[in-house]
Amino acid sequence: MLKLENVSKVYRTTEVQTLGLDGISLTIQDNEFLAIMGPSGCGKSTLLNILGLIDQPSSGSYWFYGEDVARYTEAQLTALRRTVGIGFVFQSFNLIDDLNVAENVEVALIYRGIPAGVRRKRIAHVLERVGLSHRAKHMPQQLSGGQQQRVAVARALVCEPKLILADEPTGNLDTANGEAVMELLEQVAAGGTTIIMVTHSEIFAARAQRTVHLLDGHIVTQDLAA
Repeated sequence: MLKLENVSKVYRTTEVQTLGLDGISLTIQDNEFLAIMGPSGCGKSTLLNILGLIDQPSSGSYWFYGEDVARYTEAQLTALRRTVGIGFVFQSFNLIDDLNVAENVEVALIYRGIPAGVRRKRIAHVLERVGLSHRAKHMPQQLSGGQQQRVAVARALVCEPKLILADEPTGNLDTANGEAVMELLEQVAAGGTTIIMVTHSEIFAARAQRTVHLLDGHIVTQDLAA
């Protein structure tokens, strides 16, 4: 379970202080599929970065699977990300242009020191899962946008994470490809992985079990799926 208690995030420069999050309290259950919505600049990405141990709150507590990590050092957060397993899916895909599909997926396993034999088996399994086994040797520029995002999902899945954070995963896709990626995320959630997704799409947010709406760094409403 993930639990934020009165979490605030302040960004400071020499002349300006900006409040990114203001007293957020939120509990996310294991295996939950949660959507986060709100206008640009409302704190969605800041919240996602804190939940994913990329950033730290300025105040408040963040209980990450039983550990209050709000005051952890960067080294401690990095070690925890590796141990627990957190998958990230971004709007811009973030694939490496000079690596093929299988190699892009493999990067996540190399980062965690997984042996080569285990890597090959996991890559084959996850590419079959996202329907891209036949594209394993293709380069990113040879793929459609929807296929590139499925590679990004495969890269997030290959380390068998407990948690996947998706930041506008359908934002650069047309309706058909966005629908395909959403179906894949729903399958992953049904398999027991916790998914937290930032989206501007009310249609896709409705596919989650719960939607949190942010405005000016505050949670203003929370809606359960119909």
